[in-house]
Amino acid sequence: MKRLTALILVLALLFALAACDNATPVLAGTPTPAATPTPLPDAFSAEITAQPLPTDLLGNEIQAGEHYWQYLSFGEMRVYEYSDGTFLDGLCVNAYPEPLDGAVRIAYYTSEGELCGVGAIHNAEGTTRLETGTNAIYAEINTDIDVTQMDFVLEVVTPYAPAAAETPAP
Repeated sequence: MKRLTALILVLALLFALAACDNATPVLAGTPTPAATPTPLPDAFSAEITAQPLPTDLLGNEIQAGEHYWQYLSFGEMRVYEYSDGTFLDGLCVNAYPEPLDGAVRIAYYTSEGELCGVGAIHNAEGTTRLETGTNAIYAEINTDIDVTQMDFVLEVVTPYAPAAAETPAP
C-alpha cells in the first residue's frame, strides 16, 4: 500500500505541474521596432567673419579719438609770471613704450565760460613729441589777466598717436 500511495502522490504531483501556466512574457499589441543608429549632426567649424580688433603695443583695444591720451600723465605743473609773460613749466610722463606725438593746450576759462588764457604745450626742443618716460613740458600762456591762481584745463588739440620713427641723417 505504501507503493500505491506513493504512486498516487507522484501522479497527483504530475497533474498539478501540468496545470501550471507558462511564465514566459508574451508581447501584445504593436511590436517595438529595432533600434537604428541616429545620424550625428555635422561637426561645428568656427569661421572668422570679422577682422580682429586693432590693439596697441600694450594689448589694449585702440579706441577712436584720444586712445593714447590714457598713457600720458601730467604733474608738477607750475604757472608763473615772468617779465611781461605768463608761463607754464611741468612734467609729462609717457607710459607708452614708444614716443607719442600730438598737441595739447592749457586753457583758462572765466566763471561765465569765456576763454581768458591759452597756451600750446611743447617739450624742451619746442616740438609736441613726448618720449617714453618723463618729459619736461613748457607753454607760454597768452592772457591779459593774472591766471596764476585760476584753475586750468588741458585740452587735446590733435589726438596723440605713436610718433613716426625718425631716420638718422646720412
